[in-house]
Amino acid sequence: MISCTLVHDRKMARRPRSCWAQRLADDVLLRSEILKKLRHALGLENLKLRGRVSLQFAVTATFIIMLALTLGSIISLQMRNQSKMLKDLSSKVISAEVAAVRSDLNVFLRAPALANRMVAVLMREQYSPLDKDLSQFEVPFAHILGEVFPDQKQLSLISFGSVHGEYIAISREILTNQFSLLLKDRRTNGYLNFYKGLQSSDPILNQFANYDPRPRPWYAPVGKSKKPSWTAAYQDYDAVQGITVSFSSPLYDGAAHFIGVVASDIKLDNFDDYLRASPNLGHGAIYIVGENNELISHSTHEDPLPRMPLLKLPNQESAKLLKPKDSSNLMVKNSAPLLLKKDVKDFEFNLNGERIYGRVSPVVDGNGLNWRIVVLIPERDLLGTLKKDMLITFIIVLIIGLFAALVAWKTIASITKPILLAAQTARLLAKQEWQPTIAGGLQLKETKLLANAFDEMSNALSCSFDQLNYRIRHDHITGLLSREGLLEEMLELVKKSPDMKWDALFLIGLDNYRSIHDSIGYEQGEELLCAIVNNLKPYLPEKALFARVAETEFVVCLPIDFNQTSLDHLINSFQGSFSQSFNLQYDEVLITASLGVVCTPFNHDDLIENMRNASMALSKAKEKGPISYEVFQGSMAEQSAKKIHLIAELNAAIEKNEFRIYFQPVVSLNDSQVIGAEALVRWQSGQRGLVAPGVFIPLAEESGLILQIGNWVLRESCRQIAERLGNGWASNFDVHVNVSVRQLIQSDFYQNLENILLEYHLPPHNLTLEITESILIEDSNVIATLIGRIRNLGVSIAIDDFGTGYSSMSYLHQFAFDCLKIDQSFVSRFLDNHKSEAIISAIIRLAAGFDVPLVAEGVETAEQAKRLYELGCQRAQGYHFGRPAPLEEWPQAWCGTGKAGPLA
Repeated sequence: MISCTLVHDRKMARRPRSCWAQRLADDVLLRSEILKKLRHALGLENLKLRGRVSLQFAVTATFIIMLALTLGSIISLQMRNQSKMLKDLSSKVISAEVAAVRSDLNVFLRAPALANRMVAVLMREQYSPLDKDLSQFEVPFAHILGEVFPDQKQLSLISFGSVHGEYIAISREILTNQFSLLLKDRRTNGYLNFYKGLQSSDPILNQFANYDPRPRPWYAPVGKSKKPSWTAAYQDYDAVQGITVSFSSPLYDGAAHFIGVVASDIKLDNFDDYLRASPNLGHGAIYIVGENNELISHSTHEDPLPRMPLLKLPNQESAKLLKPKDSSNLMVKNSAPLLLKKDVKDFEFNLNGERIYGRVSPVVDGNGLNWRIVVLIPERDLLGTLKKDMLITFIIVLIIGLFAALVAWKTIASITKPILLAAQTARLLAKQEWQPTIAGGLQLKETKLLANAFDEMSNALSCSFDQLNYRIRHDHITGLLSREGLLEEMLELVKKSPDMKWDALFLIGLDNYRSIHDSIGYEQGEELLCAIVNNLKPYLPEKALFARVAETEFVVCLPIDFNQTSLDHLINSFQGSFSQSFNLQYDEVLITASLGVVCTPFNHDDLIENMRNASMALSKAKEKGPISYEVFQGSMAEQSAKKIHLIAELNAAIEKNEFRIYFQPVVSLNDSQVIGAEALVRWQSGQRGLVAPGVFIPLAEESGLILQIGNWVLRESCRQIAERLGNGWASNFDVHVNVSVRQLIQSDFYQNLENILLEYHLPPHNLTLEITESILIEDSNVIATLIGRIRNLGVSIAIDDFGTGYSSMSYLHQFAFDCLKIDQSFVSRFLDNHKSEAIISAIIRLAAGFDVPLVAEGVETAEQAKRLYELGCQRAQGYHFGRPAPLEEWPQAWCGTGKAGPLA
């Protein structure tokens, strides 16, 4: 059957011609360009042949060169001085601007700290941990925000969260300057109430159930560290929805006992207005970025962030702020890449031909604030109209110089007229319109030599171009049309007959040519290709087009009105031509091929698309086996597109962290205790929902993404289990992680495994790697050595899906392993199938002989579990014991403490 490599065909589709044809085409273009330049320079070459230089050219060229050198030197010096001046000036202006912004920013950020201190004094004197009613603080909190800080409009909220979960806050609405109470204490029954006014007796606008301030980002870090700190900047969810930061401080009572956290929020929109009003801003920009390069404040006018529902609490952990690279201001956007280096200070870049100067200045305090001020000043704000005046001066000088050159040219023209007549003769020769035009009928020797030389060159170039064109259009090995030649041949036929069409297209792909070529050598490889072509030619219709479009691919375009019977006969003939061996000079070779067929009539415009469709059919035919063919169907393109899209989504899922680890318990059949778990990867796609592993795992292996996914699964599984072991799970809890072939054979796999165990402090005996039998035949010596190193590390090896792979008995004695797992295909039917029970019983005895435990997969009923235990199976997993689930959702009885009773 006829086969080809789809990847190679796609590469050819992207590349207009093969490598040797590309070089030939480049050679043609190069020679053509040389010829054009030669034609323009013929006047000079004619003079060189006569041993003299044109006086008109020499004088004028010397004048222009001197003028260019003079102007160039002046401009160069001026640009150098200007550049130095601009750097000095920009540094001074930027320094002043940075100092002013830093000073005002410090004042702007001082209000939260002052508010927190006032609340700390109030709470230290009046708060009692035994009192769950915060009504006594409603008026003082409102007084602090409304009366003490009436003009600090950026201070939008003052709040307190206690160690017992009570919460009180006063919020300022920026647009209306109205204040409202937020409260959760014993009076609210666990709800967080949003009141219309400042008292708990006012109407309630919104309620949120089960609110607890202690896990919130403004509380949790301070509650743990007992140190004041700033939160990351986030987008608030009130009516304004501006950029907000919170300053949190720990609170203590009079006995120095920790009682909670107070936080003050400030909105940075007012600072945006201050930056825009800077008197030295001009056409420049000033902005402040946080630690993650997100815009905190800016002088530019940006599109508003997407508005969020007002009825949701702020989700500070996942807030997405605008980044400089997404700014609508081009200066800010182009400066974004420069901020990736944390140590950058002064920088400059070009924007639309204008130089932009910038400086980055850090703003750091001892409470976790880590911002950077960025000031950008364009060149025009420093130069004003100076650059424009310099350009006008340069243009005037240039015009004067050109005028002087023109006068010199005209003056010398009258002296050099006889020489120019000879140059005119050379130009006519270059256009193949040469006629003797030298005045006086005197044929100079040099002119005659030039004419003869051009005649010889014209003939040589014409012959060379014809040869190059032939080599581009034809395959240099078989003499067939090339890919480019096939298309050009179609175009020529269409010119002769505009209605010309072709009835079908065959794509023939050799299956095993590369391995044969490596064994028989280059010369006999070419001989084999010629023999294949000679074998196929007798079966072709008279007007069929035959081309070699890739190393192992051939295209046949059949003429119109080629009926189905003839088509079937031709396919059978092609298949028959590969059923016999080819006798070469020194060897006899048997080679097979695959065939992709497109049966839709087409013209020259559809050639590339039909070749792509034939390539899809060829891939399907190749899956059937040698000497097969496949006719293209529209569903193939849809399947290919879906596959490509799914792989792209799978790649994006890695970046979006859409994968999840589910753990299925492994139990001891003796007492039904959970002794371990198997880690199973799940894909929670944002578009498709939960995608079955059987859908994406094969694509991941085919595309190579299995390496990233597998490494993530191994690392995440070890991390979660190590965390649970540290929280009191049984020390012998065993996690099973599947390892793919491609993952295991990576040269750095062992080192990565060792690093993961060290990083998460996971004891090696708590980890078992599951490998399938197919891995054992990839490279038995290499795999055996690697398995030995892994076991020496203390990690166990389990052979998964045992009994479904290759000749198990021939490999088991070569490899050291610690566990066997019976495939669920045997377990699912062994109660009703004596053969399956016999196989399971034999595997159980085999495991006992190797002195390793046996795990039965897919146990779904109590009868199956009971019978397996009676046969001697020690361990099992399946839906009967529990479905896979995240560790957070495991019942307490599964949690590896060893104290739970048998599972139901």
